[in-house]
Amino acid sequence: MQTDPFAPLTADQLVIPHGGIPASAQWIMMHESGGSTTAGHLHAQGRGDGTPGNHSSAFGAFQMIEATRRRYMGVDYQSTDFSKQYSAATRYVTDRYGSWDKAKSFWVAHHWY
Repeated sequence: MQTDPFAPLTADQLVIPHGGIPASAQWIMMHESGGSTTAGHLHAQGRGDGTPGNHSSAFGAFQMIEATRRRYMGVDYQSTDFSKQYSAATRYVTDRYGSWDKAKSFWVAHHWY
């Protein structure tokens, strides 16, 4: 039996052994943004369709606030590139919690990280 090499991966297949992200990082991402790198909107500019911005600067797959994005992403703090958002979120999580697993435990207890 052959498998289709172009078949979409399931969520469970996106864990580290398959070149994806840790399961705990994926769990946080899905709870924060549903996996969307454009989730939320940049509060200073809104969505561009006349809808005003929100009161939070949380943005992206990991819903990092603007100050945190600026610190960990530098000039790319508004990027919608998943690899840049994930890299920045990983550095933030490592600095604050030590690991994605510990960040997930904190999220479960507090509903934020």
